[in-house]
Amino acid sequence: MVEESAYSTDQVTAWLQHIRLPTSYSEYTVNHGIFPKTYEALSTLMRCQISKFPYENLSVHYSPTHLVDIRPEVLYEKLMGPGKDGANGRGGYCMELSIFFYHMLRALGFRAYMTGVRNRSRTNGVPGGEYQGFTHINNIVHLPSGQRFSIDVAFGGDGPTSPLPLDEQGRAVKNLGRQEVRLIHDNIPKHRIKDTKLWIYQYRNAPENDWNSFYSFAELEFFQEDFEVLNLWGSARTLHRWTVLVVRFLREGEDVQFSDNPNIRLDDDDIKIVGKVMLVDNVIKVNLGGKTNIVHSFDSEEGRLQALKYYFGITLTEQEAQSIRGWDKALG
Repeated sequence: MVEESAYSTDQVTAWLQHIRLPTSYSEYTVNHGIFPKTYEALSTLMRCQISKFPYENLSVHYSPTHLVDIRPEVLYEKLMGPGKDGANGRGGYCMELSIFFYHMLRALGFRAYMTGVRNRSRTNGVPGGEYQGFTHINNIVHLPSGQRFSIDVAFGGDGPTSPLPLDEQGRAVKNLGRQEVRLIHDNIPKHRIKDTKLWIYQYRNAPENDWNSFYSFAELEFFQEDFEVLNLWGSARTLHRWTVLVVRFLREGEDVQFSDNPNIRLDDDDIKIVGKVMLVDNVIKVNLGGKTNIVHSFDSEEGRLQALKYYFGITLTEQEAQSIRGWDKALG
C-alpha cells in the first residue's frame, strides 16, 4: 500500500499559510492538488520551510525524557504549536524536520520519498573522517519533467538552501555567500564493489577552493519504521547529545533579532536566503554570507532562554525549561 500524507487538508493549509509563501502562491494554499510540480515551486517551498522552522535539538536537552518523538502527528503539534499561529517557534533536528516536510510534500502531490544518509566524522566542524552509519535523513523528489532532486531541509547551518539535482554532471549550486554545493555520483572509500555508487553532498566555501564531502546517500527508500530505529541512536549518541544547537536561516528582509512580522517581500517569487543565526551551547553566532562572528554569549540557563526568545522566537514551557536541571548541558 502506497503511503499517503499523515496530514489533513486543514493542516496542510495551515502550514502553507504559516511559512509565508509569495502571494502568487495564494490559490494553492487551499487548492493543494494544483500546486506546481516545478523546480521553482520546490525551491520556494524549501526556502520558506528552512527559514520558518529552525534546526534545533532542544528536545534532547529540554524535555522530561530527553528523547525525541518523530511520529508525524507529534511533529505537527510541535512545529505548528498548540495554537493556530505556531507561536512557540519550535523546529527540530534532522529526522523531525525532514519527516514533517516529507508528509507535506506528499500532501501537495509531489512524488517524494525519504532515504537514510551516512555523515562523515568531523574535526573542529570540518568533515574529514570516515563515513559513519546512518544518522541523517534526506528527501528525494521526482518531478513530472523527469528531473530528480535532493531536498535536505535539516542539515543545520551546513545544509543546502536549494534543491540539488541528481545528475551525473555534478553542477555547482550557489549556497550562502560565496559557498557552493553540489552532488556527485561516486564511490566512497569504504566501497568494495565499485559499481554501487552513492550520491555525495559536497561543498566549497569559495569557487577557488577544493571540494570537500559532507555525506552520502543512495536512491533507496527508507520508511518511518527505519527512522524510528535510527532516531534512538541519532538523537542520543551523536553531537546532539553533547551540544545544544539551534540554527535559523534568514530570509531576505529578516533581521538577526527574531520578529513575528519580518519585513519580507511577499510580492517577490524569488525567495533568497541571506544569512543564518546559530546558538551553540552558550554563544550566538551570525553569518550574513561571509565570516561567522560571535555576537552574544551567556553563562546561565536564564540567559540561554532569553537568547532563544530574542534570536529565534522560541518559547519553552516551564516544564521544558526545568527539564535541563541536573543535565550535563545545563548552564549556571
